[in-house]
Amino acid sequence: MADAVLPRAGHHRATNRALAGIFGLLIITILAVVPLTITFLQTRESDALLIDMAGRQRMLLERHMKELLLTSQGTQTRHEQTRALLRERLEALIHGGSTVVRFDSPQLMVLPAAPTVEIKEKLLLQLRLLDAFEVKSDRFLRTPSNVAGYAAEREELLKDNAILLEAANDAVELLARYSEARSRALIRWETVAVLLVVTVASLGTWRFLQAEKALKQSQAMTVEALRQSDEMKSALLSSVSHELRTPLTAIKSMLFGLQDDSGSQPGHVRKEFLASMDQELDYLNRLVGNLLDMSRLEAGTLVPQREWHVLDELVEGAIRRIGAFIEGRPLKVEIANDLPPVYVDGVQIQQVVMNLLDNAAKFSFPHTPIRLYASLAAGMVEVGVSNVGEGIPADQLDRIFERFYRVRSGRASITPGTGLGLAICKGIVEAHGGLVIARSASGEDTTILFRLPLATSMPSEEGAAVTA
Repeated sequence: MADAVLPRAGHHRATNRALAGIFGLLIITILAVVPLTITFLQTRESDALLIDMAGRQRMLLERHMKELLLTSQGTQTRHEQTRALLRERLEALIHGGSTVVRFDSPQLMVLPAAPTVEIKEKLLLQLRLLDAFEVKSDRFLRTPSNVAGYAAEREELLKDNAILLEAANDAVELLARYSEARSRALIRWETVAVLLVVTVASLGTWRFLQAEKALKQSQAMTVEALRQSDEMKSALLSSVSHELRTPLTAIKSMLFGLQDDSGSQPGHVRKEFLASMDQELDYLNRLVGNLLDMSRLEAGTLVPQREWHVLDELVEGAIRRIGAFIEGRPLKVEIANDLPPVYVDGVQIQQVVMNLLDNAAKFSFPHTPIRLYASLAAGMVEVGVSNVGEGIPADQLDRIFERFYRVRSGRASITPGTGLGLAICKGIVEAHGGLVIARSASGEDTTILFRLPLATSMPSEEGAAVTA
């Protein structure tokens, strides 16, 4: 009996040793990770403070410029206080020290000195530019607005202010790159420390880990699913925030140009500003529309409202609506004469054609032609859009219709977009019972096409079939 109990006791002891080893592993890992994590968080907080304060310099510079313009017109402003705060904060960023957080707040914030020589030199350059700007601004304020040289001095001051803003942006960019590099280094050290601890401790817990292998595989699958979900959310937030910020920044800049001094802007410049603003707003509207369409596709609420349509009219409407986004591109339209009417949701199919044209314009070489054709193929109506560009690698052809996926290439990295356009096309076409195909090969045109089944009848109000 004793012999029968001993193996079980030995098993318990082995299990206890494994559990003790795991517990010790956790303790050692925590002891190794906590100091590095605290250092990482403190570093991020310090860097974020520097980046924020450097970023506020741009807002102060813009405020100072506006105050100078108002003062020159006889309006009372606090441009001298703004100038003093600009200099005080710049000195604090260079050499370290305290400065107020906001113009209208007495709260003080202690800043560390510039962390690298490169950043310090960039901030010193900004300080020298500020010195020169102050001299010119004083001369500008002494010049009456009705004097002939007033406009020239004003333009020169605006140019100098733009140079100052560029220097401030460069400083913020350098600080951001420095923060990112330092964070990566700390993360690498933390990863190495954790890996070393895990590797050493795992040698004593191998048997226990083998017994828990099935459980860990299940947990790993759950973690991977959560990670992919988080990556998708992060991709959406990052892409949408960038795509929204770019046109909004352009619109704000043009509005500032129009509001600054409407009399100084030539008529054709104002028209260009307004046309550009209209185009940016159209882009925002299409972006929001794509996001709403994708959410409705995922929720299953984007149901086609089918009616009989002439394909020529749908294509013509899509070209008219997308026209501003493909200006300067030769568009060759080839529609077969024998196409029958199609029983589809006209708005949705127009959206598909617009997305394909927009995609072709984005990923083709400048000034190259775009071809749009429609014909009968394999007993279905086929509509395709071709363009001349870098093409799509063969291993990515099946993935371009995934949400947020974008072709990995040098051109794709600078092309605006969220990676939703083709995914929406696929969802809409498949909701109509059709299919979407991508064709691309080295040295040949890239073509994205979709096929819709031919409808010979449609349901009547009573539910009976009515022959077309």
